[in-house]
Amino acid sequence: MSIEDKLRAVREWMDEEGLDALVVPTDDPHGSEYLAEHWQCRRWLTGFTGSAGTAVVTRDEALLWTDSRYWLQAEEQLGGTEFRLMKDGVDTDIHAWLEVHCKEVRWSYNEPFDRIWADRPSLPCSKAWVMEDEVAGESAKDKLQRIVDYLAVNGSEGIYISDLAEVAWVLNIRGNDISYNPYVISFLYVSAEGNHVLYVNKEQVEGIESYLSELGIDIESYDEGLARYCGKTPVALWKSQKNPVEQEGFRKAHVRDGVAMVRFLKRIEEAIAHGEKVTELWVDRELADLRAEQSGFLSLSFETIAGFGSHGAIVHYEATEDTDLEISPNGLLLLDSGAHYNCGTTDVTRTIAIGEPTEEEKRVYTLVLKGHLQLQAMHFPHGTTGLQLDTLARAAMWREGYDFGHGTGHGVGHVLGVHEGPVQIRKNHRADTILPVQIGQVITDEPGIYVQGRFGVRIENCLLCVPSQKTDFGNFLMFEPLTLCPYDRKLIVPEMLTNEERQWLNGYHERVYEKLQPLLGNEADRAWLENATMPI
Repeated sequence: MSIEDKLRAVREWMDEEGLDALVVPTDDPHGSEYLAEHWQCRRWLTGFTGSAGTAVVTRDEALLWTDSRYWLQAEEQLGGTEFRLMKDGVDTDIHAWLEVHCKEVRWSYNEPFDRIWADRPSLPCSKAWVMEDEVAGESAKDKLQRIVDYLAVNGSEGIYISDLAEVAWVLNIRGNDISYNPYVISFLYVSAEGNHVLYVNKEQVEGIESYLSELGIDIESYDEGLARYCGKTPVALWKSQKNPVEQEGFRKAHVRDGVAMVRFLKRIEEAIAHGEKVTELWVDRELADLRAEQSGFLSLSFETIAGFGSHGAIVHYEATEDTDLEISPNGLLLLDSGAHYNCGTTDVTRTIAIGEPTEEEKRVYTLVLKGHLQLQAMHFPHGTTGLQLDTLARAAMWREGYDFGHGTGHGVGHVLGVHEGPVQIRKNHRADTILPVQIGQVITDEPGIYVQGRFGVRIENCLLCVPSQKTDFGNFLMFEPLTLCPYDRKLIVPEMLTNEERQWLNGYHERVYEKLQPLLGNEADRAWLENATMPI
């Protein structure tokens, strides 16, 4: 169906329902970031493939709201259709717009698509598997008991869990229903009486029925769970605070990932020097293959972002056969990637100079690096929030008139979603930025600067929040860098760094070399890493 035919069908349904507008968010019943194809209704309706956006269809208008990461992409993909781009933070807020223009409005990620989407994909049905207690660090039995104790304290009969990551964490089960997220599409009801219910396609739990039965869990159909209320739970905070076994798993995962990244950085450098044709999709494939060689590799943790030159200025760019740029001869490659291993999850961004960088590119890179290092090296009192920490990453670039529109840091799940709540580091005053950063949380540090139409710079490490010291002024926390990958020394302007920043940088590179060089397979790899981590 064309976009026009789809809009016509939606409006016919709206007439039957007596509606002035249908609002279609990018959503599913679980509040997921990555959606199964079955729930990609907004994408199907609009043709816009970005991961965030809300469509509004009225009797005579079609609009799409999305944030600054996707404005360029949306303008291109909506071109030639009735849909008009509405820029979040610039144009009228969606709720205010609806209040003025519409009376009868329905928000839906499902209706009326069962009727008008003729070849709508069915829900996925991967087999569930159990994560051993030795990897999870806490048994599902103990996690369920924590919830039961919570219910007793709050005088509640039960709690309904709809978030897929929370279900996976509580039961220590994983699956392959969602791209880049090892989840089983399901709902979980935990009863104060111990009579729990997992709502899931029964085929998916064949083989682990006895495991679930021992936990006191009955199996009911997914459709039964779909009709129940989805509320907030305490599980989000609990799973964000990694136990010692999970923390050690993260360290192991980042060592493996660091080996893959070093081998890739050496590989691309040699490929370009030897005149091989290197493109953005080549980068994606080569790095995925090197990660797959690592012990315990499960999958990538999100779509690899490999943006060269002007594509690096598109924050969430994803190369396709139509957009695939050759990486030559001079420019910046922004590479944001990660993986799930059987012990932990990674997310790393490095910006790489291809050929000789310009003075502007080096200055911008160093401003981003300064903010990255300031946040990474920060010691802060218990109770400090993501909103307070955010300024550290922006101060240097603000002085030069630069800024970036996305958040500075997000939580990372343990063999779960690479984007995990409830805490974030960003400049916007909202619920997830005024929560204090807690010991055991893994949070990214990823400032960036994007010069539209020319180049982009982003640098990202995963950080583990750990205790620092106790003083008369309270308990202080700090970050332990988990990511092990050198920064591009060719892009650093040493004179722009303070002595303290230079010490932090050299100390980080020394740690990268010490951790990775014993695991590199040959002398050439070790020599490359030694050169890449030389002191500045």
